[in-house]
Amino acid sequence: MRFLKAAALAAALFFCASDLSAQQYLSASEKSFVIGVGRDFYEGSDSRGYLHGSTGMWEALTYLDETMTPVPWLAESWESQDSNQRWVFRLRDKILFHDGSRLSAGDVVESMKRIMKNPRYDPAGSLSYVESVKTYGDRGVAFTLSRPLPHFPKLVAYYGSPVFKPECFDDMGRIKEPVATGPYRLKKVLQGSRLSLAAFNGHWNGVPPYEELVFMSIPDAQTRAMALIAGQIEAVADVGGILPEQEKPLQRNPNLLLKKTEVATTHLLVFNCARPPFSSTETRLWVSGVIDRGKLLDVFAKEAGVAAADPYTPMAKEYAFGLIKPSRHPMPSEIRNYKQKITIILHGATLQRWPYKDIAQALQALLQVHGLKVEIRIMEQGSFHDSIKAGRFDVALQPYTLMTGDPDFFYSYWMLSDAPRNCGWRNPDADRLINEARHEADGQRRKDLYRKLQEMLNQYLPLLPLYHDVALYAHRKEVRCFQMDHFFKPVLKVKGCE
Repeated sequence: MRFLKAAALAAALFFCASDLSAQQYLSASEKSFVIGVGRDFYEGSDSRGYLHGSTGMWEALTYLDETMTPVPWLAESWESQDSNQRWVFRLRDKILFHDGSRLSAGDVVESMKRIMKNPRYDPAGSLSYVESVKTYGDRGVAFTLSRPLPHFPKLVAYYGSPVFKPECFDDMGRIKEPVATGPYRLKKVLQGSRLSLAAFNGHWNGVPPYEELVFMSIPDAQTRAMALIAGQIEAVADVGGILPEQEKPLQRNPNLLLKKTEVATTHLLVFNCARPPFSSTETRLWVSGVIDRGKLLDVFAKEAGVAAADPYTPMAKEYAFGLIKPSRHPMPSEIRNYKQKITIILHGATLQRWPYKDIAQALQALLQVHGLKVEIRIMEQGSFHDSIKAGRFDVALQPYTLMTGDPDFFYSYWMLSDAPRNCGWRNPDADRLINEARHEADGQRRKDLYRKLQEMLNQYLPLLPLYHDVALYAHRKEVRCFQMDHFFKPVLKVKGCE
């Protein structure tokens, strides 16, 4: 109801009701396009990409299509040699950097070495098996691996291989001034507020449709919607950019087009398996069984999600087995007699992008009905991640995007005993299966191994996938060809086309 009232008055009252001033917004014109997002797309000099990939500033060797299959990007083709232990990528011809210089295979080699030398740019360890990367002929880049990786073209997709001109990063890998190859080049950064990019007319895929592309960081969901209604931005486009409760009011607005698209993000309920009460498998199975994920989805996510039966996006169809189906279990005595307070932690910034607070409150009420004490703690980003790392929580709600499109990216990130996001669950059999599946060249054998891993995940449930995201996005009606893809990248086309 609050949003309905705000939406109805937005056009007239926007600058009175909002904390943002009119000067913070760039007026849209035929030469510019302004997109509102719920986070800051400036990632910083000490990051893989400097700006978020959605900005179109940088490009990578490959991308993933809607089936999580690698497709050409900077690389026009690739081939495996030596039983998947050597991969050679052939670059497109005549690719230019934003400064007009020609992209060479050596530039790609240096960009990959930048990531390999600085593990903070590769938190999932996707390139940990690369022994060497070298030029191969005129336009070839050859990766030699310590062990076979049949899915290697997926590992260098998108965030796996951002390419920059080597002169733009220092000895520590930090980007001083970004010079890349994308359709847009960086003009100006106002951290936490606005990114301005200019069209790069020398782009290998033709002249971009807009002379200027602007991303406005608008953390508050209601303010994002009001800015769109008032015509101060032309689109809201990012995963979690529009909350489920905003769908129908925006849909009824005659000046807007509201759309939705399946994205590669899954929302997880993560248990701290390193301490009671969720160190007990029986307790995790009981809680997972009493949570009605379908009902949660109907009430809070509505049509902005699909109940999850896989721990990662079902767009990875080859490995979407649908085996995560918790059954009802009796309430274990250890949780029945548990007297301590159960702590659910939430990252504050996610609450303006997904209905995490509503879901947490529903879980709190459910556990309280069973006589348990439950508190919800909302934290800033630093405190949230510190609490996860130190194990100072019992349950956490977190989004996860399958950036490589391969199940190894999930299992190596969450389930391995030494995984970056492992929350206390240790299982030698799972470790063995994960390592075996990663290097298995036979397609059917690899699929069978991942099926076993998903069966094991359903057996122990160190985390519970709640739902797969169906992202809502919207734009002004005069912009008829705007779309957002499965990795939430805006797909820009010329205005007025059909």
